[in-house]
Amino acid sequence: MTTAAPKSRGPYAKSAKRRQAIARAVLDIVREKGHGHLTTAEVAGRAGTAEATVLYHFPSKDHLLVAALQCADDEAGERFRIGEWVLDLDELRAAARDVPRHENTMRLYVTLAGHAATPGHPAQEFFAEHYRKSVAGLSQVIEQRQAAGLAHPGLDPAEVARQAIAVWDGLQTQWLSDPVFDLGEAIVAAFRRLTGQNWMEARQTLLDPETGL
Repeated sequence: MTTAAPKSRGPYAKSAKRRQAIARAVLDIVREKGHGHLTTAEVAGRAGTAEATVLYHFPSKDHLLVAALQCADDEAGERFRIGEWVLDLDELRAAARDVPRHENTMRLYVTLAGHAATPGHPAQEFFAEHYRKSVAGLSQVIEQRQAAGLAHPGLDPAEVARQAIAVWDGLQTQWLSDPVFDLGEAIVAAFRRLTGQNWMEARQTLLDPETGL
C-alpha cells in the first residue's frame, strides 16, 4: 500500500513572505514619515507588489498599521525574549530614553492602543496578545528581583507587572504630548515604587550592623 505524498506548502510560504514584506514596508514608512502619511500605493511600491495584492492581504489601513506594529513587536522580541529579561534598571532607563529614536512608531502604538478598546477593531487582538506576553515577561523580572532582595516578597508579580506596563504606557503618552520630563527617570522611579525597592533598600540599611539600628 502506498501513501500519497504530502501536498507542497509552497503557496502558503510565498503568501507569508509577501505579507511579511508588506508589513516591513509599512513599518519603514511609519518610521520615516509617521503613520498619517501612509498610502497603499507607496506600500506596494516598496514591497515590490501590486496595490491590489496589498489590499488582498490587508483590507484596510488599520490592518496595515497593525501589521507594522506586529513587525516592530517581533523585532523587540528578538532583543527581550521571555526568560532572558534582565534585572538591571539602567537598561530599563536606557530603553525608555530610546523612545525619541522610535518616536513615530511609538505614536502609532499609542494611537492603535486607543483603537484597541473598540470591539472588532484590528488592533484589539494584537494588543491583547502584546499585553499578555509583556505581563508574563515582566512578571519573571519581578520574581527574579524578589529572589535577589530587590523587590518586596509579598507582592504579586503579575499584578505589579500590569501596573508597571500601565505606568509605562501612560508616561510614554504624556511624554509624546509634552516632552518636558526625563522619561527614563520617571519610569525607573515608578518601577522602584511599584516593586517596593525603595522599602527593601531602606530595610537593608536598617538591618546593616554598620549603618542601621
